[in-house]
Amino acid sequence: MSTTTTIQRKKHNSDNKLPEKLEVRIEDSVYDVTHFVKKHPGGNVILYSNSFKDPDGVNDVTEAFKEFHGRSTITNSYLNALPKRPADSPREPIMVAFEKWRSQLEKEGYFEPSMPHVIFRLVELVVIYLFGLVCFYYGGWSGNIAGVIVHGMFGVRCGWVQHEGGHNSFTGNMKVDKFIQGLTIGFGLGSSGKKWNHMHDKHHATPQKVGYDIDLDTTPLVAFFKTAVEDNRQRGFYPLWLRFQHLTFLPITSGVFVMLFWILNLHPMYAFKTKKYDQLFWMFTFHTFRPLTIVWVSGLSFLQAYGLVWASAWFSGVYLFGHFSTSHTHCPVVQEEAKNWLEFALEHTVDIEPSNPVVSWVMGYLNCQVLHHLFPHMPQYRQPEVSKKLAEFCKQHGLKYEIIGYFEAWRRTFANLRDVGAHYYENGLDKTRLETKKSDIGATIKSGKLNKEFGG
Repeated sequence: MSTTTTIQRKKHNSDNKLPEKLEVRIEDSVYDVTHFVKKHPGGNVILYSNSFKDPDGVNDVTEAFKEFHGRSTITNSYLNALPKRPADSPREPIMVAFEKWRSQLEKEGYFEPSMPHVIFRLVELVVIYLFGLVCFYYGGWSGNIAGVIVHGMFGVRCGWVQHEGGHNSFTGNMKVDKFIQGLTIGFGLGSSGKKWNHMHDKHHATPQKVGYDIDLDTTPLVAFFKTAVEDNRQRGFYPLWLRFQHLTFLPITSGVFVMLFWILNLHPMYAFKTKKYDQLFWMFTFHTFRPLTIVWVSGLSFLQAYGLVWASAWFSGVYLFGHFSTSHTHCPVVQEEAKNWLEFALEHTVDIEPSNPVVSWVMGYLNCQVLHHLFPHMPQYRQPEVSKKLAEFCKQHGLKYEIIGYFEAWRRTFANLRDVGAHYYENGLDKTRLETKKSDIGATIKSGKLNKEFGG
């Protein structure tokens, strides 16, 4: 019996409280997780499972469970302690075929990490950082600007590595991956790996689903779809700002607002509250060791060097958030409908030139976003090759697998930002929708009530 899950909401109270019964299907067994929700190490992401459909009405999240917990050694002990019953019906035929195909990929070694690749990626980080120091050593406007760009790219490459570490797809050893993640995101980007995982898992559970995917809950700074302001948590509405969001998204929203908020507030406060002192240490090195190394080679004052570190962080933020956005923010959103794991990945993300090694390097292999959502703990450098096999699988089963060009991805991203901004500037808010959404079940999650209660 392979690992799968299904969570069913048996009853939901009208006063925005938890349903009285939650069940999770794992292959041919359905587990009662009603009393496990508060204990779930991943927080309230377990409640997102009502987004997945199943023939007998129990929501099939087989692949979600396997991909989130595939490298965990304690998951089965949790499951074995839960009450269970037999499932009432078989799974969807397409998901049975997908599970068989995935098993074949596993047998062929596509889920096995490569130590030479790991060493290359880590050595690359060291080389880039040292090259940045060389630029600062020569100084002057040209040297300092070059150093900022190079150290900005160091932050970018740290971002890609920490992303893989967060998914346990880098070395395949969870403890080692989490250590590498904490070091690279802390030293390279001044942020917490634990907090990043906490947010990113919600995106992976249900990509592009309104009220669930945290990457869509970005208003009032940016709106990615034409009901974003009405559907997201209410934080204000500034139509003139949205009118020009396609211009402000990269340099101001991503490079300034997000980076300042993450580095100075959101991530250190989370690490402090959750007593992740190792993460606080690595974040501390971003503010101390990095500027001190610049002082050491350049003779600049600490404050001047610290300013250069923040300039490189701006570059990293613009680059990272910009590239992250190109794979899904312009794709259709999901409202209340339920979908299977395949549909979420294939219909709401795109791959960007997976066969182009230059694009793969530029995007840290996240140009294979569809594959990454299907197999988040598959080592990402293997995904360009697997994309060919995915194309064959989709053709065989009549599924659409969309691959677009690098510059087309950027065009779609900014066209979407421009169109959504123009929509709000010209039409304003849909007040009827705004009032209706206040009573939706999705509003419970979006309001933060569940996040607060269950540590989300």
